Amino acid sequence: MTGITTIARGDDSRVIEGRRFVVRDAHSFAAVWSGHAGPESQAPPIDFDTQMVIAVFAGHRPSPGFEVEVAGTRRDGDALVIIVNEREPPGGVVAAQVLVSPYHIVSLPREDGEIRFSTPDPTGHGTIIFKPPKFKAAPTPAPSSVPVAAAPAGASSTGLTPEVAALLAYLAGPFSGALILAMERTSGFVRFHAWQSLVALGLLGITAVACLILAFALLIVSPTAFWVMLWLAAIAAAAWVVVWGLCLVQAYQGKRWKLPLAGAVAERKASTNLPASAVP
Repeated sequence: MTGITTIARGDDSRVIEGRRFVVRDAHSFAAVWSGHAGPESQAPPIDFDTQMVIAVFAGHRPSPGFEVEVAGTRRDGDALVIIVNEREPPGGVVAAQVLVSPYHIVSLPREDGEIRFSTPDPTGHGTIIFKPPKFKAAPTPAPSSVPVAAAPAGASSTGLTPEVAALLAYLAGPFSGALILAMERTSGFVRFHAWQSLVALGLLGITAVACLILAFALLIVSPTAFWVMLWLAAIAAAAWVVVWGLCLVQAYQGKRWKLPLAGAVAERKASTNLPASAVP
């Protein structure tokens, strides 16, 4: 609709409960944006002399395909009504079971009168309207307690606790490590264990299989070489099981337990493309 400009929209907000905000000053907008994008993120510039911000958050939803949208505005007497639409994925569509947090943040011409939304807040928390400071020469500080549910540093984007997500990274060896790594976007702890599973268990598994294949290849050449390689394959397999069990226990206990060599690689890789607040 004319006059409405999208600032940000998607399904990966850190605000994990349904919220609706009407913001008319830069300090309050900075607090809302910090809760949405993280404290390290800078809020986009808005001219609050002529504009205001409407931010709607749907909260956690069980799979991709859920959306929330500021669709437009209408007048109801002296009040400005913000039209909000929420959509669900079509029935029968198979979607990954990954938690998402849809949001839509827009700017529109400033209104200092009554603001309402076309549908009630489904969470029952109501609309939060920030009042602008009275004196521009001495702006008020950001509210000390803004009712925004920001995801804690290190929280897992898989929707599981970091300990459970880290344990699952080892459960099926390097295969589950690769799967968790593809899903994890925020937790350096979970990504570390996923990388360690991929590197350590992957190399041990490859070693065991390679020794076994080589043993049978050497059988026609030397029985001694056959038994040596078979024993090496058995040792590598036993080492795989021991490392797998230890990693499961350490991950579930919330410990960043590092294996020789593989742990250093995993630690270096885990922080790649992560926000600074997610790296312990």
